[in-house]
Amino acid sequence: MDHEAKRARLERVVATLVGERLVGITYSDLPAEPPWARGWDFGDWHHAVMGVNLVLESGPASITWTDTFEPYGLEVFRAPLAITFVSQDYSHVDTWDAGNHPEWRGRIGASISAASLSWLHVETGPACRVSDGVQVRDGYEVDMPVGLRLDFGAAGARPVWFVAAVPNIDEPDEAQVGWDEIMVVFAADKLRRLNFTDQPFLAGSDSPEVPR
Repeated sequence: MDHEAKRARLERVVATLVGERLVGITYSDLPAEPPWARGWDFGDWHHAVMGVNLVLESGPASITWTDTFEPYGLEVFRAPLAITFVSQDYSHVDTWDAGNHPEWRGRIGASISAASLSWLHVETGPACRVSDGVQVRDGYEVDMPVGLRLDFGAAGARPVWFVAAVPNIDEPDEAQVGWDEIMVVFAADKLRRLNFTDQPFLAGSDSPEVPR
């Protein structure tokens, strides 16, 4: 499947989220030792790592990272993460309920009123073999999905953003966007600090806090 076909398929899946009522939310990560030592709540963002399960009234949806658009980007499936991970050769993940967190309580039960993607244009140079310097691949350009924004119909509810990025835990305003983890972001200012400049993706998001 060529890039435009992949992009169109993803846009179609994202469009199916609009009008759905959110009834639950879970996050997933590789097993932690011990499980209670896992850190995932960082105030204006959560570290979901492997991905998010949206429990919707009509059935499941999941948000994770894949290499569909190379090298890593965000992807949405109308299936639970457990099925998605099987296709990625992950035999087991830990999943925990985030629905009782204050950032989610005001959104559980609300309908998704809008859903949109943010795309990052990536250019790579030619690849050469280390042993002899022979070029083995031409350079290329690709648009990669790195963010999903969901708006909710609940009064006072701000959008939520899901980003394919590896955060720097020690430097909370730094992250490598377009990589193999998922951040859940609750504040547009946090995205701006991560150098998101996609104005339509951020627009109209400085509204009152979500009810808690």
